[in-house]
Amino acid sequence: MKGFIKIIVSAVVAAVAAGGVLAFRAGGTSAAGFDVGRMVLADSVIGHAISDGEFPGAVLCVVRRAADGRSAGDILYLKAYGNRQVCSAADPVSGEPQGDTIPMTTDAVFDLASLSKCVGTTLAFMRLVEDGKVRLTDDAALYIPDFKPWSDKAGAKRAITVKHLLTHTSGLPAGIHVPTFVSRYEKRGDVAEMNLRDSLVGYIAREAARLSRPGDELRYSCLNFIMLQAIIERVTGERMDRYADREIFRPLGLENTWYNALDDAERPFAADTPVVPTTIADGKVLCGEVHDPTARIVNRGVSGNAGLFSTAEDLAVVASMLMNGGAIDYPEQGRHVRVLSRRAVDTFFRIPSGFEPFGRALGWDTGSSAEGDLFTEGRTVNHTGYTGTSMMMDLDEGVAVILLTNRVHPFDKGSVARTRAVIANIVASALD
Repeated sequence: MKGFIKIIVSAVVAAVAAGGVLAFRAGGTSAAGFDVGRMVLADSVIGHAISDGEFPGAVLCVVRRAADGRSAGDILYLKAYGNRQVCSAADPVSGEPQGDTIPMTTDAVFDLASLSKCVGTTLAFMRLVEDGKVRLTDDAALYIPDFKPWSDKAGAKRAITVKHLLTHTSGLPAGIHVPTFVSRYEKRGDVAEMNLRDSLVGYIAREAARLSRPGDELRYSCLNFIMLQAIIERVTGERMDRYADREIFRPLGLENTWYNALDDAERPFAADTPVVPTTIADGKVLCGEVHDPTARIVNRGVSGNAGLFSTAEDLAVVASMLMNGGAIDYPEQGRHVRVLSRRAVDTFFRIPSGFEPFGRALGWDTGSSAEGDLFTEGRTVNHTGYTGTSMMMDLDEGVAVILLTNRVHPFDKGSVARTRAVIANIVASALD
């Protein structure tokens, strides 16, 4: 448990959902005005979702911006529910999952899936913009020279900019069909040599369809963020995970936030780390290897669209930093950590002028169902992940709701969409 996050903890009580534990301590300036008694409603909602088979387990974290607007925020609620794991492998003959149940704990490390787009790729990209190395209006071809523009039948062209990539208005397709892609490019060498990563960037740049004129339509696309990753790596001269770790994660003191680069000699986590497994693939349950096939098979664990692993408490630190405008004070350590400028945070949380119909800020979503119905309209940002993860922040209220589930374990079934919205409403109702 992080020493620099003021966790409101002292009594441990039984959770409504099986296996759940709540840690809570009354008091603290930011705890005032939060009716923790109402959170039994959230326990019930999550318990019912687990009983209905929507997901085996979850961790819920509510963090409020520190009263001084500078320190790490207060975790108002932190609770684990259900099971981290329900099977560890598939029977080699029948393919049926082999039962192996492990209860969920609040320190569980989740595959964030597309939440990586915000916490990994976007935060790293914000550094490049504020350091003057990239502009939002830059043509992607400035960094990827063979990146072709959109063009119509008459030959009119329009460049795809960094802003188009960040807002999913580039016109690029949603993704690739990984088996087809691999069968086409694997002849160029061993997958482990990362030639597929280079081939993917080249494919997106030169061959991928431009399905609409940039800025005309919203089309959520993992390819947008894979190109942002390529820009980060070409500008910095290093792999994105290493850049993000040095510039963002380590300064914040994040202990359990990492990409697992599959071709590295060492894993970024210890054998006893409580990593949450996802689906069964090739007879084994993925655990510590990213679920997304483009990120795992093609980009070898480090990808702009997915690949980041983290815990609820580490994400609470990220949320605190962002709600503070890019910085956190750690008075007990005598440290002031500014990882981003306030202007960069404000800019990336704002829908760009002319992009209002699409509802997308830079790297973040706004107004989706993950925010529920009661938080501040127009001042709340969020993102979700396919594996069942989500993070939302009401920037006026100074409150973040982090809900991490293992929805895809072990069969890639279930849904968490309505649960997210209902939990958001309950948290909003518990605030003063």
